Amino acid sequence: MRGYFVYYLKILWAISLIAQLTTSAIKYSRDDAYKKLLSLRSLPFEDCGSAYRVNYLNIDSCTKVPCSMARGSIVKVTVLFDDNGSGVTFLKHWVRWMFTFVKKDASITPDPCDNDHGCIMNVNDGKSYWAYIYVNESLPVMGGKMLWEAKNVAEENLICFEVPVVITT
Repeated sequence: MRGYFVYYLKILWAISLIAQLTTSAIKYSRDDAYKKLLSLRSLPFEDCGSAYRVNYLNIDSCTKVPCSMARGSIVKVTVLFDDNGSGVTFLKHWVRWMFTFVKKDASITPDPCDNDHGCIMNVNDGKSYWAYIYVNESLPVMGGKMLWEAKNVAEENLICFEVPVVITT
């Protein structure tokens, strides 16, 4: 009789162990699936040395690259990234327009992005931030790249990406 009881306990232990393993595997794959879905819906970009993984990039009025941007316009940029649980609350932007022979700094607002502006938020397991970029009237009407960097208080480069752009009139 005692043998049946021990055998029964072993079966219950095995069932509970399997249930725990499958639950954590499903949660892990659900998070991966969400991040994969975000990356598939993201505007294509080239990472240039981000410390954190950029999961999603959206540039208003841009559905494909190169992004067409009119001189004199203000464009909203939204980025979702995984901060590895570090609790990022401050980002200083450095954005440049890069053309064949012309490199110009871009105007960004708000800069820096911190808790005072409401531009950085917690989203699921990561962070989201937004900023507005001014497409300067003096930019040449041609194709190039927009280089976007976001640094922390210690000037460490947390996010870096490049997006092909075409400046129009």
